[in-house]
Amino acid sequence: MALKLNKGKRSARNTYSSTGKSSVPRLRSLRFVLPAARNFKGVLGIIVCAVVGAALLLALCVGTLRLYRFATTSPFFATKHVDVTGNVRMTRDMVLELAGLAIGENSLAVSIAKVERSLLSSPWVEEVSVKRLLPDRFVIKLRERTPSFWIRKDGVLYYADTQGAIIAPVESAHFLSLPTLEVEPGTEDVLHRLGEFIKDLQDGQLPVEFGAVSGINISPGRGVELYLEDRDMRLSVATDDWRGNLDRLGITLGDLARRNELGIVREVRAADGNVWVITAIEEPER
Repeated sequence: MALKLNKGKRSARNTYSSTGKSSVPRLRSLRFVLPAARNFKGVLGIIVCAVVGAALLLALCVGTLRLYRFATTSPFFATKHVDVTGNVRMTRDMVLELAGLAIGENSLAVSIAKVERSLLSSPWVEEVSVKRLLPDRFVIKLRERTPSFWIRKDGVLYYADTQGAIIAPVESAHFLSLPTLEVEPGTEDVLHRLGEFIKDLQDGQLPVEFGAVSGINISPGRGVELYLEDRDMRLSVATDDWRGNLDRLGITLGDLARRNELGIVREVRAADGNVWVITAIEEPER
């Protein structure tokens, strides 16, 4: 059978060839469907992983919460021992009350920071350290402020430390008798020498016990002045050449004691490299 050719056309068609559409477009559309399916599966996997992760996180949170509730209510962690050291004026009961700690309280439910803040709120507490020793013990270490003087301010008598800093009002409870400190205007810079002076007294640099001192006055003209009420005697040391004046005052007092003349001495002053001794005028016997 002869083939029929059409002139002027791009190609000849075999009369036996199929007149249907080519299958190539179907393959191309399939190429677009497969990537879309893969992307859908990837997104679905991410969603599943997120849901599983959220469920695990929720389970972990619930388990942690239940464990915390069990620990903070279990009698195994009930406080049985509280060790307190460094307290001098404050009794153990006062420390526990101020700290808010009680025997039988769950130790895990106690805030260490809150306990330390509560203890530091006391004017007597200078430093504090609180440790929790599981399962049932606390250790409290204090350093109290040491009162050295009484000081009067606005008509109220206070305890004060060696630098003249106010601690707390003087009260009948736990009363402590101390020398009265008076600081005149213009001598605030001398206060830093006061602690040194007290230490020298306690170390025996002067033949005078600190317990015999009933009053201390700091003035620009006389420096540090001590009053010994039982002897009715004043001792003053100029702050210039502090160590030299203190040594000369000690030597003079020792010499007066050896000569049994301290009974008539009313004042001894050491300043400018010299020592002045003022004695009482004895009235003649009648």
